[in-house]
Amino acid sequence: MKTVLIIDDEPDVAEIIKATVESDNSEIFCTIEADFNKAAEQIAKFRPDAIVLDLMEGRRSRNLPGESTWKSIWNKTFCPIVIYTGSDADLDPPVPPNHPFVKRIPKGSGSQALVLAALREFGPAVASVKRLRDEVDAVIHKVLRDTAGDGHMPMEDETYLLHVGRRRIAATMDDPTIDGERKMASWEQYLVPAIGESPLTADLLVKQGSDRSKPESYRLILSPSCDMARGGKVKSVLVANCHPPKTMLDKFRSAVKERNETEFLKQLTQLVLSQGSWNGWMPLPSFASLLPAAVANLKDLELLPFTSIGQGNSTTHEYLRVASIDSPFREQVAWAYLTTAARPGMPDRDLASWAAEFVKAGSEA
Repeated sequence: MKTVLIIDDEPDVAEIIKATVESDNSEIFCTIEADFNKAAEQIAKFRPDAIVLDLMEGRRSRNLPGESTWKSIWNKTFCPIVIYTGSDADLDPPVPPNHPFVKRIPKGSGSQALVLAALREFGPAVASVKRLRDEVDAVIHKVLRDTAGDGHMPMEDETYLLHVGRRRIAATMDDPTIDGERKMASWEQYLVPAIGESPLTADLLVKQGSDRSKPESYRLILSPSCDMARGGKVKSVLVANCHPPKTMLDKFRSAVKERNETEFLKQLTQLVLSQGSWNGWMPLPSFASLLPAAVANLKDLELLPFTSIGQGNSTTHEYLRVASIDSPFREQVAWAYLTTAARPGMPDRDLASWAAEFVKAGSEA
């Protein structure tokens, strides 16, 4: 973290915060803005890594000019923020109680230490936010340079650049050369929280009120996204039940008959993880503290009422969408289910003789 903007009309309070933060870390530079009316302009100009925001005008006034600043930050120029105020009034929009980048700290004796602690807590994430913004800016630069510059874009119709630009930005963000060709982490297949207003194929659901640390609390949607689009063309949604990883691992270990752990991991990587599924089991990676490692059983199916599925903040639905799975992994889920459900029923055959015959024909050739 390099820059902190302190928005407070009380100079003595602002100076104490400034001195506390800068004495803790000499690389951080604090700027004070005492005029709430100029706060939004300063944020746009200064582009701080974090903000310390007062709400009240004076110490006893009920006037909260800082509320409009908070609203502007939340809606337009979001960055990690400490709301440091003597007011306990509810705000519009409401302050999220557990948001990792929003802390509300009441003013009082010694409370500047709490502000410092909150800014320290923001520290690791601030670097990631800055890098993310730099990467997005670089991608937009590349898209404008390459897409508009190839001579095929009809510039008299702005809709071409708008729509082509959106698609190319999304595709370019997944280009491995953008971030040094690093390998993709397993959990990067998740979009958290779930995207869109309607359930999608491969969304992960959790049962309301269940133990979220247990894989059994989760369901993987298999119904096509188009059938569940706004309003829903279906009354029921097909889901696969999830199980602990050990359930699949025990079966796989028995099937490959490999006791050497190194070889077992190699077999697991090649035959299961790289393929995406095995024998109707689909491994799902964990995601921080939100999702446990699990396996979806594509043969252990359930129909849920469409109306029982809600967004992550609903309190009235039996199941909540907690994550979506991004493309191409969403299509991999659909394909794994198709190959599991669409298997033709084959009779018992003398495959051993066929195998010997096949090998003999190959060696003769």
